[in-house]
Amino acid sequence: MNNRIIVLKRFILIDILACVATGLFIFAGTMVSLHRFWQYEVFYYNFGIFDQAIWHVSRFRPPIIEHLLVGGKPLFADHFDVSILLLAPLFWITDRSEILLVAQAVFTGLAGLIIYAIGVHALRDKLMALAILLCYFFFVGIQSAVITDFHDLTVMTLPLALTFWAIVKGHLKTFWLFFLITIGFKEVTVLLGISIALFLIMYRPSWKIHGVIAIVFSLTWGALTFKVLIPYFSGGIYLHQPVFPETIGGKISALWDHPLKRTTVWYSLLQFGFLPIFFPAMWFAIVQDYVVRFLPKFVETRWSLGLQYNAPVSVLLGVASVFGYALIQKLVRSFRYLIALFLVGNAFVLFRFVHHGPFLLAVNPAFYEHTNNFHFLDEAIAVIPKDASIMTQNNLGARFTHQRFMYLRLNYESFAPDYILLDAREGQNPNNTLFSGSIEQILKKVRSDEQYELIYHRGDQYVFRRRPREEK
Repeated sequence: MNNRIIVLKRFILIDILACVATGLFIFAGTMVSLHRFWQYEVFYYNFGIFDQAIWHVSRFRPPIIEHLLVGGKPLFADHFDVSILLLAPLFWITDRSEILLVAQAVFTGLAGLIIYAIGVHALRDKLMALAILLCYFFFVGIQSAVITDFHDLTVMTLPLALTFWAIVKGHLKTFWLFFLITIGFKEVTVLLGISIALFLIMYRPSWKIHGVIAIVFSLTWGALTFKVLIPYFSGGIYLHQPVFPETIGGKISALWDHPLKRTTVWYSLLQFGFLPIFFPAMWFAIVQDYVVRFLPKFVETRWSLGLQYNAPVSVLLGVASVFGYALIQKLVRSFRYLIALFLVGNAFVLFRFVHHGPFLLAVNPAFYEHTNNFHFLDEAIAVIPKDASIMTQNNLGARFTHQRFMYLRLNYESFAPDYILLDAREGQNPNNTLFSGSIEQILKKVRSDEQYELIYHRGDQYVFRRRPREEK
C-alpha cells in the first residue's frame, strides 16, 4: 500500500513539474514579447497586419489591412488566414494590442502541455513525456517564433497539437474540429494537412476513410485558396507565388544545398535526441515542413532556426519524439533514467550555450532596463489622436493598428494622412524603415509642405498635422 502511495505521489509530482515548466515557458515568452513590443521591436509587418484584421473583426467589420500591394483590402488578399480571426474575442476583454502577444505565448506553451499529454498516453511513462516536453520548451526554434512579432504559424501550434491529441485519444469529432482550424490558418498548409491524414491512417486504420477525406479536403483547400479565394480578394493575383529551381535535380538539391539548411535540420533533430527518426509515420510530416521552407528560392529567412517558421515543426518533432521513443521503449527501458537525463541535458546545453536562446532575456535585468529608454517615442505617439489617420514607420505603426494607419511613403500627399510621425534617429533597426525609403528625404519634403504644420519636435522625433482647409 505504501509503495502504491509513493508511486502515485511521484506521478503527481511529474504532472506538477510539467505544469510548472509550461507556466515558466509562458511567463518567459510573455515577458520577452511584451518588452520587445514596448521597446519598439515589434512591427506593423507582421504583427500589425494581424492585429488590425483581428481588431476589425472584433468590431464586426471586414478584416481590412494596410498593405503596400493590397492595401485597403481584406486580410485574405495577402494570405488566407481565416482561423486567426478566431482570436477576435480577445479584444472584447481589452483593446490593448499586447493581448495578442500574451495569447501567442499561451498557445505555444499549451501546445507543449498537449505534447506531454500525448506522451503520457502513448508511453505510459510520465518521466519520458516530461523529458520530451522540456526538449520542446528549450528548443530555440519555438522560442524564436514566440518572440518574433505575432504570426499565424506560431499560434497554429496549439490546434496542431490538439489535432494529434484527438487522433491519439480516439476523439473523431475533436479531430475534425482542430484539423479544420489548423488547415484554416494558412493556404500553405496543404502538405501539412496531407501529412496529418497519413499519420491518422497509419495510427488508426479504422479511421482510414476519414484520412482519405482529410487528404481530399487538404488538396481542395489548397486549390481553392491559391486559385480562387485569394485572387478574388486581391484582384486576381497571388502575392507569394514561390520561385522553384527549374530542374528536378535542382529541386532535390535545394533541400540541403546551403549550410544554413543543413544546420537547421541537424540541430532540430539533435534537440530531440534524434528520436523522430525512429518513427517513419511522421517522416512525411517533418520533411514536408522543410520542403515548403527550403525548396523556394530567395527566401533565406525561412532556412534558419529564427523567426516564426520553426513553430509547426517544433510540434511535429515533439509528437514524433513521443512515438519514436515508443517504438524503442522496450529495448531501452532499463536505461530510461539515463535517456531522460540525456534528452533534458542535451536540450538545455543547446539552449543555453550553443544557441543562447532568446528566452534568456527573461532573466536579464539589462533587458528590462532597456525598456525605459523608449519613453521618448511614447511621448511622440501620445500626440496622435485615437481617431486620426496616421502615416509612420513600420515599428511605430504597430501602435496605430486600431485606427487608420498607412506606411510611410515619399508620396504621402497622395494619401493625405491627418498626421505624419517621423523618427529620424540614425542607426535604427532596418525593419523600422522597411518600405519607407529615406526618412531624411521625407522629412525635408514634409517640412517644406504648406499643407502640413509641425506640432511636435523633440530630438529626432517629429509630428506633422495636416492643416485644415481654411488654413491652407
